[in-house]
Amino acid sequence: MNNNANANGGAGNQNEGANHDHQIPQHLLQHAPRPRDVMFTMTGRQLEMIYVTWAAARMRVHQYLYQPALQLPPYQLPPDWPDETRAMIVLWIARERRMFEMEMRELEYLLGLQDRMDEEVRRL
Repeated sequence: MNNNANANGGAGNQNEGANHDHQIPQHLLQHAPRPRDVMFTMTGRQLEMIYVTWAAARMRVHQYLYQPALQLPPYQLPPDWPDETRAMIVLWIARERRMFEMEMRELEYLLGLQDRMDEEVRRL
């Protein structure tokens, strides 16, 4: 019994150009690239804006910690980033944060403040 023919008044499948073999198109079977294989770049202007903003953030934190009597300047409105650029910046910040953590851990090892074995045990 042909259900398509019955449902369409006996005319069968009326989709022109339909995939009658029920094959999945090859482009749908391709895997998305792995995250480590994806490369992204930001323009020099975007990087410059990030570094300038980072310097302002450091200044605010230092003022908050070392000069708490001074009033912090108000926040400026953040830039209106396109979604793709915003995603790249989020990834960039996550990478920078991870690198900073690794640098501090390395500093502890080099200063003899933490044993490498302690870190290896913690990773397990």
